[in-house]
Amino acid sequence: MTTTPTAPGWYDDPAGRRRWWDGQRWGAYAPWDDSGAAAPASARPPARLDSRLLRDPTAPAGSPTPTIVHHVVHAPAKELSVAYLLLFFLGTCGAHRFYLGRNGSAIGMLSLTVIGIVTAMVLVGFVLLAAVAVWWFVDIFRTPGMVREENRRALMATGPAGYYRGWPAA
Repeated sequence: MTTTPTAPGWYDDPAGRRRWWDGQRWGAYAPWDDSGAAAPASARPPARLDSRLLRDPTAPAGSPTPTIVHHVVHAPAKELSVAYLLLFFLGTCGAHRFYLGRNGSAIGMLSLTVIGIVTAMVLVGFVLLAAVAVWWFVDIFRTPGMVREENRRALMATGPAGYYRGWPAA
């Protein structure tokens, strides 16, 4: 007689097939099959998933529950090309700085631009607009470093890339 498991995990269902138990009901079939029979088409891993990655190469032979291995790859959080597009088309509004997470200086740049445009009628605003133009010109050369710094900060916040055992975090 088979008892219904209480904790989520891989168990043999009443028919003897390895399936995922989520704590309330049976889920997908295991992509590997200990009995040698092929898993149903609906339970097979997606075509883009390499089935060799489903077994843990470091697990001892014949281990009862194989560990799923996945590789975490961190893509750059911010792209230099996007930052430059924002700089050249919306740079005086500070859009590139908002994109790179520098909200304080972006608000300052936007404020100087808006106040400069509004007060340009009395010729005072041209000084503010000139300051924004110099700031924009300096940012042309500082943007690659700002992108690298933001990507480094994002990587440190999420942790290093590498191999981890277990299911990917949802």
